[in-house]
Parts: sequence; C-alpha cells; structure tokens
Amino acid sequence: MINTHFITSSLLILLLVIFNFQFTNTIRLNKILKLLLIINFLTFNIYLIYERLFDFNIHLPLHLCYLTEWGIFLSILFKNKYFYPLLALNALGGGITGFTNSNLTNDSLIIEHVHLYLSHFNLLLFSMIVYKDNLIITKTDLIKSIFLNAMIFFSIFYFNHINKSNYWFTHYRPEGQNLTQILPDWPYYLLCLIVIGLTSFLITYKLFQQPIKGR
Repeated sequence: MINTHFITSSLLILLLVIFNFQFTNTIRLNKILKLLLIINFLTFNIYLIYERLFDFNIHLPLHLCYLTEWGIFLSILFKNKYFYPLLALNALGGGITGFTNSNLTNDSLIIEHVHLYLSHFNLLLFSMIVYKDNLIITKTDLIKSIFLNAMIFFSIFYFNHINKSNYWFTHYRPEGQNLTQILPDWPYYLLCLIVIGLTSFLITYKLFQQPIKGR
C-alpha cells in the first residue's frame, strides 16, 4: 500500500505542476477547485450513506485537513476571503502531510482512498491558487491560526472522549503507513505531531510573508 500511496501522490503532484504552468489565470483554477470540492463531498457522503456505511466515529469531517477543506469550500461559496490566511496555514502543510502519510489500510474502502487523495489535492491546489494571487499572511494571522487550531484541538479531544472516536488521533496512533509508527507511544507521538504542525505553520508563514516579487 505504501508504494501505491506514493505513486498516486506523485502523479497528483505532477498534475498540480501541470496546472501551475497551464493556468496563469487563477479564475479557472478556482472553478476547478470548486468543482472538485463538490464532487469530493457528494461522492464520499452519498456513497457511504447509500451503502449504510457511514460511521460517525470515522467519517465526520473533523480531522483538520477535512475541516480546512470545508472552510475553503464555504469561503469560495460565499465569496469571502477573510479566513484565507488561516486556511492557507492549514492547507499547505496538511496537503503535504496527506501525500506523504496515510491513515488508511488495505481494508479501507476505495471511496475512503479516493476521498483522502482528492481532499489533500484540493488543499494543495488551494495553496497554489492563493500563492499565485499574492496572498499575504501576517504575524497576526499566524497567531490567530495557532489559537483557533488550539481551541479546535481541545474541542475535538473532548468530542473523542465522549464518543470514543479518534479524530486528530488524540487517543491512539492512526493505522496505515505514517510517521506515527516510528514515534514514541501516547502522548508523546501526539506532542510530536503538534510540534510538526507548528513548524509547518511557521514555514507557510515565511512563504506567504511577502508578495511574489519579494519571495
């Protein structure tokens, strides 16, 4: 599965590179992103509900990447870019993480694999679009994002405690081929993931700190 994962991720990254050179105008890219978001949400949820496979402890969009994806969709739908800096801070690192790690196994549904790849592709596509559009992320945006994500984290932690779920992997390591397999046991792997997340925020902040001419 790990080879298949990296091959699929590499092909999708290649597609992003093609998009980058093919579309200089982000208007078309935004339309493509909106369409992909709708397709992803509808196919994933309709299939699971129709087949009576939807599990509230697994399939709710409560992982950070999926929350970010919904935030992107709602921002596009309502044509509001207020949260773009916060979404960009989550999207770039989240997209890369999803392409280099997987919490799925051979027993996971095909639709779950499709959802994982398409969701993280959408995050990276969004990152590329806002980079092309010269989005600036300020230090205030960075601080706001850290606090917002911290509040969401503790809310998810409480949700998991009540419902015996494992969103954000707060209770145990995710399955599949991913970084947590080589990290120490709970809670240390969780602390390591938090440090990695904060590092990702800082790197993204640096990338988006100045206009394109200054980058």
